[in-house]
Amino acid sequence: MSSPTNYFKIGLFVLLGLAAAFATAVAFGANQVERQTLAYTTYFNESVQGLDVGSPVKYRGVTIGTVAAIEIAPDRRHVQVGAELDLENIRRLGLTETAPPGEGGPVRFSVPPELRTQLQSQGITGVKFLALDFFDPEANPLPQLPFEAPSNYIPAAPSLMKSIEDSIVRAADSLPVMATRISSALDHIDTMLAQLQEENLAGRTVVTLTNVNDTLAELKDTVKRVNQANIPEKAAGTLAKVDSAVSRLDGVLRRFDGDSGLVASATRATDAFGEVGRSAHGTTRELDTTLREFRETIDAVRDLVESLEKDPDMLLKGRAVKEAP
Repeated sequence: MSSPTNYFKIGLFVLLGLAAAFATAVAFGANQVERQTLAYTTYFNESVQGLDVGSPVKYRGVTIGTVAAIEIAPDRRHVQVGAELDLENIRRLGLTETAPPGEGGPVRFSVPPELRTQLQSQGITGVKFLALDFFDPEANPLPQLPFEAPSNYIPAAPSLMKSIEDSIVRAADSLPVMATRISSALDHIDTMLAQLQEENLAGRTVVTLTNVNDTLAELKDTVKRVNQANIPEKAAGTLAKVDSAVSRLDGVLRRFDGDSGLVASATRATDAFGEVGRSAHGTTRELDTTLREFRETIDAVRDLVESLEKDPDMLLKGRAVKEAP
């Protein structure tokens, strides 16, 4: 026989469950009542697909509020998005300002010039959220709105997808200009090639290069002949012979050492010639000049010797004076 059902325990369990649910609701409601928020508004010039009421508002990954409203802007081109930000988080970011003394107004939202709001995707599901961050004002200038923005307005920065879309559109718009420039450049190249063909510059260039090659070949042949002739070594040998002859001549003239006048002058001239012969290094023209001076010196010495043979006393008496006829 089954035991009778205890309706008292069942009723007590139901009452306790209802009390717990009521307490939870009261606690949750009290928390919502105590939570202070600040409202702000932004306008997007792009699709907000994936953004819903209740979507989070984050600052670098930290949730600081929620989306409160999504509407069409007054110009019917932008999308107006309203959000509620937690006051405590806003104060931590330094984005609040107090009312002037004596006014007793509420805390107001302070918008720095570099603060922007941006649509961002949450994973690959297409769900989006609002992100607050600081951007470069020059790279992300203030958007121009065709209507007056409210005081709690935060400018919007284009999302990543919007930036990519704008870049693709600009690139597509520039394609016709690029095609025109490429066509103009090709036409210019065709004109230049036609002028080159008419002026036969290629043939002239070939002739010029041929002449240059011939000149280089002649120069190479000349250098080869100079090397084969062994001119530097011959010049060195000639100078050695000249130096030897000068040495022998100096020995002959040394016999007249002590005499003054012409012999001393001849000795100095011979020494000067020897010095010139020793300092000669270079060219055939300098060698010819040296040999010419050497021959003149030899002739002078020869005349001196012949004069001494004819008149040995000439060194003591001097040159005889010719008698008048």
